[in-house]
Amino acid sequence: MAMQSLRLAKARPLFSSGRRGASTFCTRAIAKQGDYCQVHYTGTLDDGSVFDSSRGRDPLEFVIGAGKVIKGFDLAVTGLAVGGTRKQRIEPAEAYGEADPNAVISFPISQAPDGLEPGVKVQLSNGMIATVKSVDKEKVTLDLNHELAGKPLTFDVELMKLVPSERLQRATFAAGCFWGPELAFQRVPGVLSTEVGYSNGKTENPTYEDVCGGDTGHAEVVQVMYDPEEASYERLLEEFWARHNPTQLNRQGNDVGTQYRSAIFTHTAEQLEAALKSKEVIQAKFKEPIVTQVEPIENYHPAEPYHQQYLARGGRFGRPQNSAKGCNDPIRCYG
Repeated sequence: MAMQSLRLAKARPLFSSGRRGASTFCTRAIAKQGDYCQVHYTGTLDDGSVFDSSRGRDPLEFVIGAGKVIKGFDLAVTGLAVGGTRKQRIEPAEAYGEADPNAVISFPISQAPDGLEPGVKVQLSNGMIATVKSVDKEKVTLDLNHELAGKPLTFDVELMKLVPSERLQRATFAAGCFWGPELAFQRVPGVLSTEVGYSNGKTENPTYEDVCGGDTGHAEVVQVMYDPEEASYERLLEEFWARHNPTQLNRQGNDVGTQYRSAIFTHTAEQLEAALKSKEVIQAKFKEPIVTQVEPIENYHPAEPYHQQYLARGGRFGRPQNSAKGCNDPIRCYG
């Protein structure tokens, strides 16, 4: 369960009624499918042992039903109001499934790296995480099942923040290599989450290698989910213009290719209008013509997991950069 540093905010009423002559009332929003939430949790097994907890660190953030957490965790949060708590036991079918005996594999010890011991976790060439089950003189046995597969889980959850789906908005920007712009947007108050990906190309489900080949037509982008009551679209446009040189055609610095072009891919007619006006205003600050494309978003596809929050997680050199709201630390583009 990946987390980002986010500022907590007080919950707002979902609606209120104030007819003349009638008493005003408010209803507290409760979590439902599609809502953004921040949750503190502690997960325990049937023997009472704790396998994970967010207490003492930033809360877990996710959109209910978006597939970022297990189904049972979605259910544990659904129906809660901010400040509400629940203790819920989740069966394997709604957690990590039953353990599959066919997911236990062996290979010759001669093909294994040194230092493997039972219980050690290893990453395979396809990105999967496996646990070393046993090691002997002839072979190594790996278990590809999730370490919690086949186990009922109990979660104590507390809903810390809720933004109803009706209020959530998305914005998508291309400003060269997507790592740096993503970190910049992570730091903007009111930005709830970020995701890097590929947009406005002709190939379906492109990979990073496809996009780097320059033939798919996609741009590297950062897609921002934000709360417009805390961060306006105009504020996001300011961050976009500040993060790159919009007069450079199909490049930013040493990164060259159409995938590094400057673009604003809009989600609504209102965003399109605001982006075009913003482009006109920003042109006055440059002698050279701005080459930024402004057009509706098409054929967006998320980038591979290892690209997500790349700089905040450490980047190329394993040095995590601060993603806290309001942080002004210089951004090291490659970590």
